[in-house]
Amino acid sequence: MSTSHSDIQVSAAYYDGRTAAGKLVTLSINGEEWLLRSGAGELRWPMSDVSVSERLGNTPRLLRHAAGGHCEIGDQAGLDRLLARAGRRRHWLEGVQHSLIWALAALVLIVVAIAGGYRYVLPWGAEIVAMRVPEVVLQKMGDSTLQTLDRFALKPSTLGAVRQQELSDAFARLQPLADARSRYHIVFRSAPGAGANAFALPDGTIVMLDELVELTKDDNEILSVLAHERGHVERRHAMRMVLQSSVVGLVLAWYVGDVSGLLATAPTIIMQAKYSRDMEREADEYAERTMQLNGLSPCLLANILEKLEASHLARLRGNPSANAEKESEALGYLSSHPATHERSDLLCPAKSSQ
Repeated sequence: MSTSHSDIQVSAAYYDGRTAAGKLVTLSINGEEWLLRSGAGELRWPMSDVSVSERLGNTPRLLRHAAGGHCEIGDQAGLDRLLARAGRRRHWLEGVQHSLIWALAALVLIVVAIAGGYRYVLPWGAEIVAMRVPEVVLQKMGDSTLQTLDRFALKPSTLGAVRQQELSDAFARLQPLADARSRYHIVFRSAPGAGANAFALPDGTIVMLDELVELTKDDNEILSVLAHERGHVERRHAMRMVLQSSVVGLVLAWYVGDVSGLLATAPTIIMQAKYSRDMEREADEYAERTMQLNGLSPCLLANILEKLEASHLARLRGNPSANAEKESEALGYLSSHPATHERSDLLCPAKSSQ
């Protein structure tokens, strides 16, 4: 025995699936059947053969018959009453979709996902891609970056040829770690506005500033800085910074192989970027292992880091003008070694215990 629900009726437009013309019908439920009435007669659709679309704002909802044909219902409230009287509860997912609380929760999750992707997934992806960039690309990037630096930030070195050769030979005698892959060479430049420092380019070129050579009389301390910069090259830190600064570049480099955009933006990013603490620690660990392999103390790197920090602070205090500050910010890459005391403690625990 079926229960009639003919007391609730909803107007609908019926399409038979064979013609484009619609027909006005009255929709109701009779027992386990949908009843479609019009002036031409009536149709009965078993409820098991009919699917009802979810509610989406004021968009007309659809009743689709498995054998073809459908109804469009614009009376959302009427259809909800009809379904409720028939014992058809609204799906939980539909309730979630129309809940303000769940919408806000979804928004929060999206923000968290984006932040997490930027903080963790993007660096991870950049590292994977950076370690697979061909050497020819690194060479082009290094050449273009050095040309830009020479044009806007660096000056020719005033060190004598003999002194330059002494330092180059000493660095060449350093035995590399077993996993070393890159070739290295030193170029000497001067940058009075940047202070004492050295920095590495993606292709293995290490730029040694005269101001660093003048800062210490111990060549082994200079070698420790060069070993640190070698660590940046081996871990592809400069390339990773370039990729992380351009998500589009990361995708292009990985899927398309088009690195022209990266080559164009690399000099600016490398000049202005500061390595993260993790990257600095990776380079410190690389230098530490290199120094130990060559019978030298990692404390040498701790010593020169402290001298670099003291020199940088003294330079800022001695010339606190706005122009000097802007110049320092523009060359931020050349003074990008934060948390010196923490790094010194890790490199040379004996010093921190004194």
